[in-house]
Amino acid sequence: MPKSAVDVVGSAFEHTRKQLTEPFQFGQWWRLALLGLATGELSSGGGCSNFRGLGNLPHPGHHSQNLLDSGNPLSQLGLDPATIAGIIIVAIIGFLILGLVFVYISSISRFMLFESVLRKRCELSASWERWQRQGLRFFGWQLAVSIISLGVAAMLFLPLLLPVLAVLRRNQEPDLALLVAFLPMISAFLTFGLVLLLIHVLAKDFVVPVMAVDNVGVLEGWRRLFDTLKADPWGFAGYLGMKVILAIGAGIFFGILSAIVVVVVLIPIAIVGVVLVIGAKAAGFGWGVFTITAAIVAAVLLLGALLYLAGLISVPIAVFFPAYAMYFFAERFPALRAQLYPAPATPPLPPATVPVPAG
Repeated sequence: MPKSAVDVVGSAFEHTRKQLTEPFQFGQWWRLALLGLATGELSSGGGCSNFRGLGNLPHPGHHSQNLLDSGNPLSQLGLDPATIAGIIIVAIIGFLILGLVFVYISSISRFMLFESVLRKRCELSASWERWQRQGLRFFGWQLAVSIISLGVAAMLFLPLLLPVLAVLRRNQEPDLALLVAFLPMISAFLTFGLVLLLIHVLAKDFVVPVMAVDNVGVLEGWRRLFDTLKADPWGFAGYLGMKVILAIGAGIFFGILSAIVVVVVLIPIAIVGVVLVIGAKAAGFGWGVFTITAAIVAAVLLLGALLYLAGLISVPIAVFFPAYAMYFFAERFPALRAQLYPAPATPPLPPATVPVPAG
């Protein structure tokens, strides 16, 4: 009988300890941090939407400034409306391109992280070349799922959004009766989000190992996963439940630890930033296209450095959760079990002794 999700927790912890400490190698640690960030494996837990902004909706008779109005603070920086519009358009296009690049890198890095945890050895360049083909397949599947998801989400969200816009257009604030009327649609929307999350977890935890071990495509990987899942549905349900509990605990612990370190690092950086701003103002520098661009680049670089610092702290998460999925799935996927528990090498036979004749 295969081990349950609870039974393999100890094996995953032991695997993580051995990979990170026997021996400790900083080169392995920073590579795993990169893979953890690239795959999103370090983002344990989930963010909560903030609905407090609904209380700041324009009230009847309240005038809201247009982004390109001359009285808007952005226009007071000395930028004309055309420049502001150009910056916004370039930013939107840039974020879309960066999003596609990230999904592509994440798709290949998912296989690289699987191999790194399975082999207890992380290498980047050779592993990147090795998993290009499978990563491109996974990238195409993720794009297709994203497009379909956006279409379905639009069909779920528009019926909820249009009546609210109509009420706001009539300068009326949404009341409790209006919100209660849309509770079924909100429930459907949340259910759809949970389904997408389930698909994402199953894909990265089980479909990717099938693709990597059996060298098959995404659809064939899903088919083989469904065959395994049908044989033990309650085991997989227990895995998902146990993973939620572990993710919450890991998110709280490493989130607090990362926040403390980031705050400590930000204090001297903030002091230096204030000194530079005061010095720039004293030198007569004002806000313009160059200074705004420089500030944005500096902020992006700082954010990237802080994210990588948090990634270095949270490397055990990047190893533990893939290992946990492996040890659970290996109990139900013989090909993965054969690689996770390789048979010991047979020692060579001793040379045959030639009897010496008596005499």
